[in-house]
Amino acid sequence: MISIIAGKYKGRKLSYFNSTKVRPTQAKVRKSIFDILGPLDGNKVLDLYSGVGSLGLEALSRGACHLTAVESDSRVFKILVKNINIITNQNKVKLHRMDVSKFLEMNVNKYDVIFADPPYNELNFFDIKKSISNFLNENGIFCMEMKKTKDIIFDEDIRIKKYGSTQVAIWKKN
Repeated sequence: MISIIAGKYKGRKLSYFNSTKVRPTQAKVRKSIFDILGPLDGNKVLDLYSGVGSLGLEALSRGACHLTAVESDSRVFKILVKNINIITNQNKVKLHRMDVSKFLEMNVNKYDVIFADPPYNELNFFDIKKSISNFLNENGIFCMEMKKTKDIIFDEDIRIKKYGSTQVAIWKKN
């Protein structure tokens, strides 16, 4: 069972389904990410490859004022909509059922925090970082969950946290 960990929606249960396409962020990983990010009061959040919404909805629970979620899979998107309706009203959320690359081509908004949790081994951190950097406000944070690997050499300004077979890269735009 996936639950919101902290904030005003703490304890609310989220729907999900078992599939190789969906890999909700583990509670210990979410807790660590949000401990690093700190307060999100008034932040605008973009959740790319949002899946069932565990990262974006956790951000709303912890004070983010707006969430934009992007998910392309229609079955997963239905679960995402259901979870948003469990947690909050739709006026704090903008949903897009489309491919992330298409969304980024049409997007004109800026965000304080951008999450990406793409299918493991399909996308490179540096490619996504380059694609999203224009959509981050100054001092905005990009956070990407990926499979742990020794092949990637990260810049000094990127913080890496490892959890079993998962790692999270966090980059702050200056």
